[in-house]
Amino acid sequence: MAKLVEAGCHNAVALMGSTISREQVERLMWIRKLVRFPRILLFLDRDQAGQSGCRQAEDQIAPHGLDVEVFDWDRFVPQDSKRLVQDPADMSVEQLRTLRRNGIL
Repeated sequence: MAKLVEAGCHNAVALMGSTISREQVERLMWIRKLVRFPRILLFLDRDQAGQSGCRQAEDQIAPHGLDVEVFDWDRFVPQDSKRLVQDPADMSVEQLRTLRRNGIL
């Protein structure tokens, strides 16, 4: 989360784990009433727990009418970096800024 904020992603929130709670989904719905945002991008770790958490969060959020996308690690982070870049904090600030400039984050 800190790395995303450092990169200028001020509209990010942290799950504080790899699963989303019912209360967090309710909070997203409340925020949505106050602030219109186009989508939710789930950007969890690249490992099994993170990707499982993405699927779980997507299943819980999507029925509420929110547009949910999952960050495509394989598309945006080269395969040769796979063992070095396993979560957003492993990316450089410049990499995150580039993703943001390109509308990915």
